[in-house]
Amino acid sequence: SLVMQFIKYVGICFVSVGLMNFAEAQNPTSSAPIGEETLTQNYFQDQIQPLFDNRCVACHSCFNAPCQLNLQNFTGFIRGANAKNVYNGTRTESVLPTRLDIDANTAPEWHAKGFFPVQTSTDLKQNLFWQAVQLRRLRPEVTVSKPVAESALCASTPASFETLAKNNPEIGMPYGFPALNARELKKIQVWLSGGAPGMNKEFKISKKAKQQLERWEKYLNQKDVRQKLISRYLYEHLFLAHLYLDENPRQFYRLVRSQTECAKGPLEIATRRPNDSPGLENFFYCLKPFTATVVKKTHLPYPLSPKKLKRVQDLFNSGEWKVSKLPGYDPGVAENPFVAFADIPVKARYQFLLDDSRYHVASFIKGPVCNGSMAVNSIQEQFFVFFLNPTSDKMQMSAEYAKKVEPLLMLPGMWGSDIKPLETPVLLKKLVDHREAYRKARSEMLKRTLPQGYALQDIWDGESQNPNAVLTVFRHDDNAVVQTGAAGDLSKTVFVLDYPLFERLVYNLVVNFDVFGNVSHQLLTRVYMDMIRMEAEELFLMFLPPEKRLEYRKSWYQGFLAQAKMTYIFPTVGVAEPTRIRFTEESETKRQMIEKILFFRLSSSNRGLLDELNWRHIEIPGSVSRVPLVKLDNQLTPLASVRAVEQRPFARFFPDFALLKVKQKGGALKVYSIIHNKEHENISWITGESLRFAPQEDTLTIREGYWGAYPNMIFHSEETNLDNFVKLASLLKSPADYQVLVEAFGIRRSDPDFWQHYDELMNHQIKADALESGVLDLTRYELK
Repeated sequence: SLVMQFIKYVGICFVSVGLMNFAEAQNPTSSAPIGEETLTQNYFQDQIQPLFDNRCVACHSCFNAPCQLNLQNFTGFIRGANAKNVYNGTRTESVLPTRLDIDANTAPEWHAKGFFPVQTSTDLKQNLFWQAVQLRRLRPEVTVSKPVAESALCASTPASFETLAKNNPEIGMPYGFPALNARELKKIQVWLSGGAPGMNKEFKISKKAKQQLERWEKYLNQKDVRQKLISRYLYEHLFLAHLYLDENPRQFYRLVRSQTECAKGPLEIATRRPNDSPGLENFFYCLKPFTATVVKKTHLPYPLSPKKLKRVQDLFNSGEWKVSKLPGYDPGVAENPFVAFADIPVKARYQFLLDDSRYHVASFIKGPVCNGSMAVNSIQEQFFVFFLNPTSDKMQMSAEYAKKVEPLLMLPGMWGSDIKPLETPVLLKKLVDHREAYRKARSEMLKRTLPQGYALQDIWDGESQNPNAVLTVFRHDDNAVVQTGAAGDLSKTVFVLDYPLFERLVYNLVVNFDVFGNVSHQLLTRVYMDMIRMEAEELFLMFLPPEKRLEYRKSWYQGFLAQAKMTYIFPTVGVAEPTRIRFTEESETKRQMIEKILFFRLSSSNRGLLDELNWRHIEIPGSVSRVPLVKLDNQLTPLASVRAVEQRPFARFFPDFALLKVKQKGGALKVYSIIHNKEHENISWITGESLRFAPQEDTLTIREGYWGAYPNMIFHSEETNLDNFVKLASLLKSPADYQVLVEAFGIRRSDPDFWQHYDELMNHQIKADALESGVLDLTRYELK
């Protein structure tokens, strides 16, 4: 056997050498003539960044980029790589932030922070970046066995990469996908051997656009104390936004705090959090061009239209309210928006959140992180979100009540990013005690102001036109998306957010959260999100008959440990309070309530499209006009919202999120999202999630469009063959059956035509919705 192993080893060596010689012949190194490719002044912008966007950014973007090599712009390339994992849930001390284009500006500054260059030489044999992309070309047969998140092999020099590659040839780039073709490699070769020159893309801003930007900056930088407080509030809510003007919805800006006046060019003040002290008495709010490639997982568009400016002015600058003194940035003030912004009328703050509720809810998913496992595993896989009418919000109804509860609404962010592990239990008890005191105060206020309970008009109706009145959240493992409308079938749980809930959600998970913080900071943030979720569910239950509330609550939190937690951490409060809503049936009151909101409280202008493809348990009244399903939707109906019981368990075997490309007879492309909704007995704990799955309740939601950022699989079918896809999918009863489906209709990562399908999707996405489109992330794509 040793002889056979030796012969096999020698054979592999000969094959490897042969492949290397062949690849070098097809892809000459820098010593060979360049040929038709010439290194021009704008070569990076014209040739290299588009290549990065199409082949590299799918993995190398944001904080989950392998080895932190972010290729969204030229700055990311010259910054280089770093072996440290940003998503470290066990570190006992926080680390310095490494936000691209924020925490450093030059290569030497980044290298001082622990990054190492990947452009190591103009001699390609000594170039680290070239070695990574060339290796995949040399070893195309190598498959990967680990997802990106578990493959932490980072070589910092050409020599160390060569050593690493001998035993781990799978580290060639693109990781586990087809290699770059000869033309793509030639472009990279020309660029690297010429010294890899470049710069971030420059915006050509029209005169009209410049005037609009200057109008916003003038508004934000007024000197009176009232405006300073308003601008601070707006900045802390919009610092993550991709701000855009109507005339160019693909050109984005960031709102930053600057040391210099905006006209001189913003010099961003880099603080760990947006509510940290800027360190200067005089600073400026400026709109800075966003120069990186847009990726869907972090894309949060927000309009800067004249209409939006007028709305903001109407909300915040009207009335006679005054600011006697600007709040400081001390702990307990800056992290608590109810204290810091107490002078701004609650009505203005709450309506500002409601106007663009989808943006604000999405910010806790797409915000400081690229995937939100710490926060996202505290929510169900699909649920609807409604909002309490501003006129019914207790903080708006009574200034005395608002002042009483402000200190009770404390948030874990007040303790910073380095909470000592031994102090965590004490601080957790403090959070729980304050939260329980707030719940009791809120219940007492409800009894006084609405002794008969809530009515249907206490749900915000979006002013009969705003589509943000109802949202759907879809969770895909450790990431999620938020869309307007009630998408998917009747959700297991439902949120109703009032102002205190909404603002705490934003500040706990966006403004105060530090992805670079230590384990205790991350833990308390996650636990507090648990509290917010339970309160939001509780507020929805207050619209149902008292005798049904405990029944639903128990069904959402099954299991002995979950019930014990609910008893001692979240005891029932106000469970016997009446409701003014009348139900025609004693059972299924949750369904009836949702139908009342959708069809009798909201209008056709803002409830979203009727989701007849997925609604199995939501009944549409005869008075509501309906549009017949198109042919393709009809064909996919047998897969939508079917519970994965023993007879038809097919939903269990689908990945979290898949895209289905359907090529129609005329050549047009139609794209559907296939979303696997994994049901749980409860979501009360951070760990052991797989032990609490309820797979017999799993369903698929099928929806046209791109309802996720991390596809696990791409399916492709001709329109004439779609019935066969549906039939084969509906018969799945095992993981092996699913692999048969993938073999027939799936695009595996090793498929030679993978990039052709991916490019087709990207081009279609931009044409379908230019504003919302962004590069899809492939770090979760199936390995097999």
